[in-house]
Amino acid sequence: MKRYILYSILLVFVCGIRSSFAQTREHRDHWYIPDFVVAQYAGSIGFVSAGVGYDIFSKKGSLDFLLGVVPGFTGSTALETFTFKFNAMPIRIRVNPDVAIHPLNTGVYFCYTFGKEYSSDLPGWYPDGYYWWSEAVRVNLFIGGDVRFVTHAFRKPKKFTAYYEIGTNEIKLVSYIQNKHALNIWNILHAGVGVRYMFKHQ
Repeated sequence: MKRYILYSILLVFVCGIRSSFAQTREHRDHWYIPDFVVAQYAGSIGFVSAGVGYDIFSKKGSLDFLLGVVPGFTGSTALETFTFKFNAMPIRIRVNPDVAIHPLNTGVYFCYTFGKEYSSDLPGWYPDGYYWWSEAVRVNLFIGGDVRFVTHAFRKPKKFTAYYEIGTNEIKLVSYIQNKHALNIWNILHAGVGVRYMFKHQ
């Protein structure tokens, strides 16, 4: 948990640096400065997660980098995760100058769980062929949608994106394919919701 607090402070620092650079035209287009910050609830990457991201493909896609945490509850320890997410947003509907909808997003993300008890490859004490998946890394597929909107409630217009996603990971998907008689599609799905604050108002 202490590490997650440190990451949160680092995120705030990055946001401050990004806002400072945005004030001058010569720094506005530096590729390494994030286009937005993001916060998400659930979605199989943590109870809550936060990070930064970049718009790509003329805003028809994005890359997110998130740090997540699952707080320790009774009988369990806290978990920390890192997620790299690719979002594709091929369909855009412009409602008015301040609102745009992406009704059908899709993508993939890779979630890594920190901790000595989670190995990115299989520990030696497992027999060959015992498990085919990594303990620490989950590969997830998802679909979803979002609404991008500009609010004029502040001194300057601010742009936000509210989104949702529904997905599954490789273990759940294989389990469903191999056990259709015992599982239905709802047993393998997880959902998440989030919001992005966009640094650039365009």
